[in-house]
Amino acid sequence: MQRRIFRVVRCLDSRLFSRAVFAGAFVCFLGQEPFAVTADDFEHEPINYTAATPQNVVSRLQKRVDVGDARLEFDDRSGYLRSLLRALSVPESSQTLVFSKTSFQRHRIAPKTPRALYFNDDVYVGYCAGGDVMEISAIDVNLGTVFYTLEQEPAKTPRFTRQGDSCLICHASSPNQGVPGQLVRSVYPDAEGFPILASGSFRIDHTSPLKNRWGGWYVTGTHGKQRHLGNLIIADKRAPEEADNSAGMNVTSLQGRFDRSSYLTGHSDIVALMVMEHQTMAHNLITAASFQTRLALHQEAALNLELKQPKDYCFVTS
Repeated sequence: MQRRIFRVVRCLDSRLFSRAVFAGAFVCFLGQEPFAVTADDFEHEPINYTAATPQNVVSRLQKRVDVGDARLEFDDRSGYLRSLLRALSVPESSQTLVFSKTSFQRHRIAPKTPRALYFNDDVYVGYCAGGDVMEISAIDVNLGTVFYTLEQEPAKTPRFTRQGDSCLICHASSPNQGVPGQLVRSVYPDAEGFPILASGSFRIDHTSPLKNRWGGWYVTGTHGKQRHLGNLIIADKRAPEEADNSAGMNVTSLQGRFDRSSYLTGHSDIVALMVMEHQTMAHNLITAASFQTRLALHQEAALNLELKQPKDYCFVTS
C-alpha cells in the first residue's frame, strides 16, 4: 500500500517533492507501519547523512557567529545556556527536567542534579548543571535530526561540534523507525537516577497513556485524578511498578528536591512535557516519511536506468 502511494505521487508530479513527503507522512499518521530505514540506507545516496552539509538553525547560527553577526555570551552560572536559548528563540518556559541517567552525560545526572531540556519548533537544547558540554539536536531540512555539542568553556568564537555514532546508537534505533530522531523514555529510577532495567521502560509519544509517562522526570502542574510516574524515586528495587506515587501527583513546586538556583526556572511543566512528546513523534514521522520517499524515488530511478526506461517512467500496479 505505502510503496504504491509513493509511486502514484511520483507520477502525479515529479517536480513537487513535498507532495511525496506529505503522502508518506499521511500514511504514517493513518497508522500504517513504515518500512524500516537503516544506517546502510541513510548513509548513502540520496541522503548521505554523515557526509552531507547540514541546513538547520544551528548551522545557520554558527555561520552568523563566525562572521560576527551573532555572539554567544558565557556566564559563570549556566555557561552559554541563556545566550544560546535567546539566539535560537527557545523560550525558558519550555524547561523540562529529567533525572534518570539516560543521557551520555549520565555522570552529571541524578535526582539532585536533573538535566534540563528546552525546545521550540526547530531545536532541542539539553543542559546539565556543571556539565562539560551542552547537547543540541536540530531539525534539518534534508537530514532529519542533526546532533551537536557546545563546550561549556568561554571562547572568542564558540563552535558547535557535530556528533555522529555516539548519538545515533540510541537516536537512530528501531523505536525511531531507524532514522535520526528524538527519543523520550520513561523508566523506574532508583535513588541515584539509574533505571531499574528489570522492570522495563516505556518509549513515550503523544499516544502513550499518562500512567506510563514521566518515570525519571520531574513534573509540575495539576492533572486531576489521572496518575503518572513523574517525581517518583524507587527505594525498593524488588517491585518498583507497585510503588505508591501518591506524593508525586499534582505537584506545583519542586522546592527541596534539588538546588533550583542552578536552573533557569523551578518548573518542569506538564504542558511542556506533553507538547514535547507530541512534537518529537511528529518530527520522527516526518523524517521517516521523507527518507522513505526519497529512497523509493532513488530506487525507482535506478531501476528505470537498468531497464532503459525514461527517467520519469512510472510503474503503476493495481
